[in-house]
Amino acid sequence: MIWIKFNLFDEKKNNSSKELLTINKTLKKAFNKIKEEFEEHLGSINENTNEIQANYEYLCNVDSKIDKLNEKIEDLQLFINRLVAKDDKKHNEEPVYNHIFLTTKEKEVFLALYTMAEEKGPITYKAISRRIGLTEFMVREYIINLIEKGIPVIKKYVNQEVYLYIEQKFRHMQAKENLVDINESMAKRFV
Repeated sequence: MIWIKFNLFDEKKNNSSKELLTINKTLKKAFNKIKEEFEEHLGSINENTNEIQANYEYLCNVDSKIDKLNEKIEDLQLFINRLVAKDDKKHNEEPVYNHIFLTTKEKEVFLALYTMAEEKGPITYKAISRRIGLTEFMVREYIINLIEKGIPVIKKYVNQEVYLYIEQKFRHMQAKENLVDINESMAKRFV
């Protein structure tokens, strides 16, 4: 009888061990499957990260090239303005300034340049951008617009930095005749 009890006990023990082994194998398979899926997701994330980094570097490169092109365009505009000014001087003609229509943002950039250059002398794009809360890139674009519309913005290059100011004759004409139509409320913001 004792022998039967041991046999039953051994049999139950063997059955329990088999069940535990089966459960252990099932759990290992499930964890291995989860691990494989995590590794696949990690691989996908790494690929996406590499692609995002490559795109970012490409955009930085494009942005740098755009900045260089803007500088060259500004140099060309300055050169053209000088040629036109020399041609005007040859004909002994004083430049005639008519009223110039500017957008609100162009007026803000003009006023920042007009008032800050009056106080401090030639100023940089960075100083203007800080004053009116635009990026340097946007300030450059607005300065180009001002030049295209006939405002004589003079650029000086010192240690690879661009310094800007408005031609003195135009400043006097603006003070007398308000050529760019600056209203009092806008002017008060820049005083």
